[in-house]
Amino acid sequence: MCTRSQNLAPLDPMLVRHNPEVHDVRHSLPLILSILLCGGALAPESARGELQVQIQSPTPDHVPADGEMIVDVEGVASTIGGVRYIDMIFVLDTSGSLRQTDPQGYRSQGAIGLVRGLSPRSDTKIGVVSFSGRGELVQPMTADRDKVVQALENLPKSGSTDLAAGIQTAIRELDANGRPDSSRVIMLFTDGKSNRMKAYDATAEAQMKGIAIQSLMLGSDEAGAKILEAIAWATAGGFKRVSDPAKLPEAFLNLRTTGVDSVTLSVNGSDPVPAQLTGGTFSGQLPLVTGDNQIVAVATSLNGQTQESVVNVAVRDASCAVLEVAATNSGRPVLSLNDKSVEIIVDASRSMWGRMHGQPKMAVAKDILHDVSYWYPDDLELALRAYGNTSPSESNNCADSTLLVPFGPHNRDYIRQAIARLRPTGQTPIAYSLHQAAADFESLDSERALVLVTDGIESCGGDPVAAARTLRERGIIVHLVGFGLGNSADEDTASLRAVANASGGRYVTAGSAEELKKALAMTVATSFTVYYQGSVVANGSLGSNEPIVLPAGDYKVVLES
Repeated sequence: MCTRSQNLAPLDPMLVRHNPEVHDVRHSLPLILSILLCGGALAPESARGELQVQIQSPTPDHVPADGEMIVDVEGVASTIGGVRYIDMIFVLDTSGSLRQTDPQGYRSQGAIGLVRGLSPRSDTKIGVVSFSGRGELVQPMTADRDKVVQALENLPKSGSTDLAAGIQTAIRELDANGRPDSSRVIMLFTDGKSNRMKAYDATAEAQMKGIAIQSLMLGSDEAGAKILEAIAWATAGGFKRVSDPAKLPEAFLNLRTTGVDSVTLSVNGSDPVPAQLTGGTFSGQLPLVTGDNQIVAVATSLNGQTQESVVNVAVRDASCAVLEVAATNSGRPVLSLNDKSVEIIVDASRSMWGRMHGQPKMAVAKDILHDVSYWYPDDLELALRAYGNTSPSESNNCADSTLLVPFGPHNRDYIRQAIARLRPTGQTPIAYSLHQAAADFESLDSERALVLVTDGIESCGGDPVAAARTLRERGIIVHLVGFGLGNSADEDTASLRAVANASGGRYVTAGSAEELKKALAMTVATSFTVYYQGSVVANGSLGSNEPIVLPAGDYKVVLES
């Protein structure tokens, strides 16, 4: 009878370098697993990382709408990596035996249910790998959950079972596209056994890269179950076996993807209520009261660790009045408290022929930019640059960026004429344009900002984020207006937001002419924050004309100037 050794540690790449008795960690894996699993041991605590939990919604500056007394609470908890991102890959058996073991396709239904159950606010990227005799990347990692669902719906059922091929294909995708500090997890499903040594080799590689493997098996094959249990143990994952395929959807939802057993929610010290936990994300609802509300999420890991995240939300009395914040100079309203120089960069690439509300996006943008040239304050120095407007897209001209109108006095008419001549034809060299724009500001010592209006991401292989950081070092802030893009989960939106964040600028979406006009005002306007008794209750910017409804009281308004 074997017993658990007290001296065994989880696999670690350092084991190979510092222990002369272990020359190849891959060949040590089956022996270590067989010793520990014989005693029915769970993964040791040191195999897991530090438990982290983060409430992602509501945010600390959340201002409830009038009459809102229920708040949706959503977030992420994990022991296998950071909580900012989750990078998840389904590795699903597509062997021919599934025609008999799962004829109704409950395997795909379960995976789809997990995808649909993830918190919509979580920054989760998902990929799909199928394996039979070989591994195939069916869907590279993406934030587009509809694409993932489509890939899961169209999985075949043919061939043999090679766990190792599936795991290795997933590892390659995580190496290529996984994000730093993410929770990396493989959701492994099969209905049979595979080559044990090859599976252990692949598992050793996953373990050394910090990838947790959650294993789910359909059927009663004991040899296959031992392999999957070993794989889960070695990577600090979990293992679950299901005999009835109809139970697979429930089993997928109950897998503790990121090593978290439960999350509870409470407000102002109330009795905790369980949150729905799906794929490392959690969600639930809590009642609010007028006044301050302290929301607490407490996560418990599979090995009993606990950690909490706290967010404060203030609810004001609904009997409110309107607060208006404005600034004037010599009796005239102004958008900025500082002398400011702003260069607008217009996307005139071919994609701007796309239609919005029956019109080409370029036509809408030109109309608004024409109007903007009139209502931007006279004391605001303005310049205009465009990219993609001189060369056809087929020429792949990634230096197609032109300063159409430089900074200078009395240049508004020239700007309007240049706007009227814009024709969308070429590529989207955002990084190149940002680098070129740096020189446009050389003679100016005022507060400087770039405003980029675009409907797409870099198409020339440049690094706009690095370019934005360089501009920030030179004192130039980059604001991004995503024009006619998808929702907040859209991958293009995330890429553009990263550019703005890199320079300390704002990212604003605009899906209509009116929204574009507001967005252009916000990017040049001085922003402000409204405080009540030390807590943030509202945000805004000069000239936005958005009403701020607040109850009677004493407030502090701080302008970021």
